[in-house]
Amino acid sequence: MSKQGTPERRKFTITAYREKTGAKASLELLQLRKTQLEISGKITKVLSTGPRTVPELAKDTGYPPRKVLWYLMTYYKYGLVSPAGKTDEGYFRYTLKEKK
Repeated sequence: MSKQGTPERRKFTITAYREKTGAKASLELLQLRKTQLEISGKITKVLSTGPRTVPELAKDTGYPPRKVLWYLMTYYKYGLVSPAGKTDEGYFRYTLKEKK
């Protein structure tokens, strides 16, 4: 089996490319990634304590509901969260899926 698609191979390829070209991520890109990791970390930390709706997550994390919804739907798309019922107001509650 070819190692071309393995994470180790990709890491090596990226490292080799950076060394060859001297390419570096911009400070803006590094700051954006840092911010994304902070937001993601806060949302998953709150979800790890139990199912939450978007408004509850927004309140508990301090981020606007629109931003929380964007992250939550991304998690849903990639199978990281699943719906865990509905509230009387019609909001879905989401919970983290267990890692396999």
